[in-house]
Amino acid sequence: MIERTESLTDHGNERARRDLLAIAERSLERVHPSNTVAAHVRRDGDRLVVDGEEYDLTSIDGVSVIGAGKGSVAVVEALQAALDRDVSAGIVAEKAGQERPLPGVDVVGSGHPIPDETGLEAGRRAREIADRAGSDDLVFVCITGGASAQLVSPPPAVPLVALAETTDRLLRAGLPIDEINAVRKHLSRIKGGRLAERLAPATAVTLVVVDEVAGEPWGPTVADGSTAADAVDALKRRGLWAEIPDPVRTYLRRPEGSASVAPPSPDRIGALPAQYVVLANAATLCEAAAEEAAALGYDDLILSTGVEGESRDVGTALASVAVEAATYDRPAPTPCVLVSGGETTVTVPDDAGEGGPNQEFALSVALELADRESVTALALGTDGTDGPTDVAGGLVDGTTVPRLRERGVDPFTHLRRHDSSVPLRRANDAVYTGETGTNLMDLRLFLVTE
Repeated sequence: MIERTESLTDHGNERARRDLLAIAERSLERVHPSNTVAAHVRRDGDRLVVDGEEYDLTSIDGVSVIGAGKGSVAVVEALQAALDRDVSAGIVAEKAGQERPLPGVDVVGSGHPIPDETGLEAGRRAREIADRAGSDDLVFVCITGGASAQLVSPPPAVPLVALAETTDRLLRAGLPIDEINAVRKHLSRIKGGRLAERLAPATAVTLVVVDEVAGEPWGPTVADGSTAADAVDALKRRGLWAEIPDPVRTYLRRPEGSASVAPPSPDRIGALPAQYVVLANAATLCEAAAEEAAALGYDDLILSTGVEGESRDVGTALASVAVEAATYDRPAPTPCVLVSGGETTVTVPDDAGEGGPNQEFALSVALELADRESVTALALGTDGTDGPTDVAGGLVDGTTVPRLRERGVDPFTHLRRHDSSVPLRRANDAVYTGETGTNLMDLRLFLVTE
């Protein structure tokens, strides 16, 4: 999974680098859908058992699948293996470039993080499957991180270009993903529980890989009780209201009683024939990493599974915790591995360079660790991409900054310009994984030696 390991481990603390890469790779394997789906879905003759709930396959007319998000193909593929039954209809919106064919299911590559025409067509197909589903049908909704951008269905009053521009504005402002989704779900005909409402009277089973800090089920079949007014307030609070396209502002300001605006209530969704199963979340990933660290003989400590904030600031803060461990054997005795999950963000100006949250975190950490021999750090976007790059993250230690300066690269200048990819590549500290088949936000590991 992790590529170019030789070039990542031929400098610095080579053993620490190898161990961090091994911990990360084994953790990602444990949370891959081929393992998590099998743990929750199994067939027993004519019975399908989903997280303890039983479905009689002899009484089910058809089984359909709606999937979206980075790694959603892997979820649906694992589901098909567990079902051992033909799927009557299906649409999966995978990230463009990572799509691959599945039997009986149409797989498309749609835009991320900015929605595109392919995602719009996938949204139309999802509505079509939902509207055709009957009371004797079973529909699996497989959701992973990225689904909000890749499966879109804006109301007729909001053109795709307006939705795309709104998404771009929210991302550039560095908003946490939960705030971005709070706005997007009120610009959709399927989000905020609307898809669950359309699926009724069919039975809907949502399998979700949670990539939000809250760790709870989310997606187009889940209601949250928020209103369009809440979305307006969030945009105004962040100073973004005036920057949002006119069709979006007009739509969000429509009366709350309008059926085209108000999402179904949690009580309404709760009364529908539906089941929700969390396949994995940040806690699952961090616990796996801690166990893998312990298996290598390290003391392990999970600092948090829900870290948020500006990447460079979080990098400075967590690096100081690692230095504390190296100096005073607290909050964990050395040798130890400090684990954290969650999702940091970068506020991106118009003149920003190339990078992503994990790369910026890693470069920030490298500056804090310059010339320290006892701390090595890995920051990884678990879907295999970090920002709009093909780099997944960075692996840094006390040698990263000195090596860069020897090559005439000023890491602080690049950090200030949000241009973290260039120095990490120059230092051979950029981490590549390719497609991982999952998406559980970020994984950050600090290995502290004695």
